[in-house]
Amino acid sequence: MEGKQAQIRTVVSAVRIVVGVFMIALFLTAASRTTRDCTVGLYLYDICAWVWVREYLGLPASKFLRAAFLELIGITLALGIFLTIRFVFPFWGTRKATEQERETKPPQATVT
Repeated sequence: MEGKQAQIRTVVSAVRIVVGVFMIALFLTAASRTTRDCTVGLYLYDICAWVWVREYLGLPASKFLRAAFLELIGITLALGIFLTIRFVFPFWGTRKATEQERETKPPQATVT
């Protein structure tokens, strides 16, 4: 029974790693597509995602709003990659270390 649980745990870890690598590849592809240039006019190029958002929301063509949009995209992508890494590749030694500490440390008395 112990061997079967170890195999299931290994398969679950492998699936988590594959899903995590796929998610990171998806985030990086989104970053590439977000920063792709498209033609706005004759010899005039701008970021396609910004042009679409600007037209959809009716925003003015402002360099400040464009920079804020790109900053928001960057923060979102960084947060997505961080959370993917954090939950797909957990710190493997932490659970074992805390269990060993509980077994070796005597319970501490609290003063009330």
